[in-house]
Amino acid sequence: MKYYRIYSLENGETRNEFLPYDLKTNDFIKGTPSFPMADMGAAKTLKVASVPSGWDGGWHPTPLKQWCVTLSGSATMETSDKKVIELKGGVAVLLDDTFGKGHHTTVVGDDDWCSMLVAV
Repeated sequence: MKYYRIYSLENGETRNEFLPYDLKTNDFIKGTPSFPMADMGAAKTLKVASVPSGWDGGWHPTPLKQWCVTLSGSATMETSDKKVIELKGGVAVLLDDTFGKGHHTTVVGDDDWCSMLVAV
């Protein structure tokens, strides 16, 4: 399992990287077999968004460090190095580009892009 991370460089430009989760076997549910999980920190807020088909957010930094997990539909996020992340169901992105140019989000296809935003 892997996730994307979008981050700002000191000069305000942005990059993205594809990182593995640090999974460790955990006895999470008492009385059941253990399984690997990653502790990604505490959540502050959880929001669900439905962004309309054709929406173009232009270049913008994230307003706060947050996870964006695509639930349905599709979109793209481009960083200033011209790398594009295709967001489809289940794709997770850690948005950590809180200053500078940010990323360019565009909803693609005929359906709305639905995502879960979890501030950390």
